[in-house]
Amino acid sequence: MEQLKQKQTEFLNLAKRLQDYIKTAPKEKLRSRKKGSHYQYYLEKNKKRTYIAKKNIETARKIAQRDYYQKLLPGLLKNLKAMQHFSKEYNTTSLEQSYTNLSAARKQLVEPIFIDNVTYASQWQAKNYERKKDAPDGSFLTLKNEAVRSKSEIIIANLLHNKKVPYHYEYPLKLSNGVTIHPDFFCLNKRTRQEFYWEHCGKMDDLEYTVSLTQRLSEYSKCGIFPGKNLIITMETGKIPLETKNVERIIETFLK
Repeated sequence: MEQLKQKQTEFLNLAKRLQDYIKTAPKEKLRSRKKGSHYQYYLEKNKKRTYIAKKNIETARKIAQRDYYQKLLPGLLKNLKAMQHFSKEYNTTSLEQSYTNLSAARKQLVEPIFIDNVTYASQWQAKNYERKKDAPDGSFLTLKNEAVRSKSEIIIANLLHNKKVPYHYEYPLKLSNGVTIHPDFFCLNKRTRQEFYWEHCGKMDDLEYTVSLTQRLSEYSKCGIFPGKNLIITMETGKIPLETKNVERIIETFLK
């Protein structure tokens, strides 16, 4: 549904752009004929044709573009109408309530097919997973009393917690080469149910660190994990620390 809404917005904006273009484009008809290996173009008005010189070819382009848009627009509007109708009729609430309205006793016996976002997020957060062997020593503790590895990770973890974004710290991920790594955070957008890995790169002024990071990003891509799609990356150096406001913007953009 989220993708459908985005596509609706895209089609609405596109339809408006086409309609505006058609209104302001030249009104004449465009005619053409082939001469040798080239084409000649003519303006036609009141059945009278005027040759379009090469220096005025932009006029021919505008008319051709107008005609293309006129052919495209009805199909675009038809698809937009279909999407709007589907959005209006499509509703999974009643399907989700079939489970939500069950008694607690029955919920323990039933494996649901449709669940609401709150239940989904709760079950997602309750996942058990094998922790990284060299766990943090407890020097840095989050609001959840969770040990992380740096002050910057405290900032990220606490903001995720305050903004009620479900996350797991150092959740295991098996790469295509069979190696298991532990990204800093594994997060869930409760609204879209999309999952994001979050890597905080805290030593970008260290050459060996950046070489290792480059290799890790390459391995991520082989698993279909890409920055801006399902991978969030924050960076800092000794002189340029992590900015809390930037973390907040990232959370609002990807996880809310």
